[in-house]
Amino acid sequence: MLEKNYKFLLWIYIFWFLGSVLLVSLHIIPPQLTTIQSLFLVFTGVFAAVFFIMQYGKWLGSAITLLIFVVSTCIEWMQLSYTDEYIGSTLGGSVYGIPITMGFIWVGMIAGTHIIAREITLKINIDWIRGGIYSFIAATMVMIFEVLIEPITLQSKQLYITQNGFTILQLSDFINWWLLGLILHLMIYFILSLTDSWEKLKYPDLKSEIVIVYWIIIAFFVFLSFYLDLWTSIAIIIISNIIFTACYFFSLEKETKTQKKPK
Repeated sequence: MLEKNYKFLLWIYIFWFLGSVLLVSLHIIPPQLTTIQSLFLVFTGVFAAVFFIMQYGKWLGSAITLLIFVVSTCIEWMQLSYTDEYIGSTLGGSVYGIPITMGFIWVGMIAGTHIIAREITLKINIDWIRGGIYSFIAATMVMIFEVLIEPITLQSKQLYITQNGFTILQLSDFINWWLLGLILHLMIYFILSLTDSWEKLKYPDLKSEIVIVYWIIIAFFVFLSFYLDLWTSIAIIIISNIIFTACYFFSLEKETKTQKKPK
């Protein structure tokens, strides 16, 4: 029943995405992260949070979601606080200057990178090698995602963007985003390993659903990037994620659904 409801919500999410694209195409809403667009991204994070809770249980799933949300939101807030070029934020979903929308984006993004990297490395038997490769792959996906998302958020934060979509701020931050992605995924791996939750998912049939959500996030920012002519960023993220997703599908295997023992 839960799986059917989740898949139904996925269809709502897909139609919401298509509706947003249509509204931007008709120039009804602007091609940037306004409050209306932020609501879609907040729902993305909520969708991913529900996925974590369904797969790993209420307490463990909530802990992973909270970890991602708090850490990423704090980093984004500190970036704004220490940026001299910051003029004023038009980024929807900011509360007292704290960009909570970015936290929801990160929850949605890491749900996708987690599942893709987990599936690729699932057959590796040595724990520390598996955890290292898993975290490296996922952190690389996070960094590549930032190649696309950063110019869009810089536009919403009213920061300077060069013609090809890169700034001095970005070039200095890509390694930091990779390290943040590495640390978060290492923590996720250790948490799931210590609780014996790494090997099995409660609802393995929903793995591909969260991958679809991950690709919708990419498609959303690719669409917005068209209006900034960020062709290099678009090419990088599409090609690299096609490779990662292909590796995911080649590694995909049938997992048995874990059931709770009756008391």
